[in-house]
Amino acid sequence: MSKIKSAFAMTATAAVLAAGALTTASTPAEAASGGRACLFLDKEGAPFAGRTYGHVAWAIRDPKNTNHWIWGATENAEGDSYTAPGKDNGSWIKRGTWDDLRKSIKRDGRHRKGYYDAYQCINTAGGDLKAAQRTFNNMKNNGYQILHNNCLTKAIAIFRKYSPALSSSRLPDGNSTPPRNYFKTTLDTARGWEKARTY
Repeated sequence: MSKIKSAFAMTATAAVLAAGALTTASTPAEAASGGRACLFLDKEGAPFAGRTYGHVAWAIRDPKNTNHWIWGATENAEGDSYTAPGKDNGSWIKRGTWDDLRKSIKRDGRHRKGYYDAYQCINTAGGDLKAAQRTFNNMKNNGYQILHNNCLTKAIAIFRKYSPALSSSRLPDGNSTPPRNYFKTTLDTARGWEKARTY
């Protein structure tokens, strides 16, 4: 994102990049039944003016088949602060097992080794994969805007369509919040989210 404009930097400068506690617990994320949503953090994503603001990917589990996940991200293909609707905003989606997911977003040929650093998950009573996929398709085609329509806000929109239980108390709004801050501070105080695990 070498061409990110200063709008994001000015908004984010006041935010504290707190180092959230991480745990390396070995319980697999797919162990429980029912729905599950996970947010993955690349803490070195979105570098600008000597700082990094972070990047996130999302994943949701099929509540009817706990071995089936879909996951994706928006990676700002143009590398600018704005992408017009209809243009490529770098959104992608994949499906498979939890192991497939881990391999897919660990390194896919475009990113540094160990691209994502940590993940945080929440269990849900159920989940609507079709609604989430429809939302992804809308998000894929609605452009990109650094403060209000980015990797984080798109992930939140997908999560909320997947499970209406992920309301603002469990999944706070991400507008104008650097993804790194949201992951390390906002989710720590949101209801129901597990402690972050190193990736």
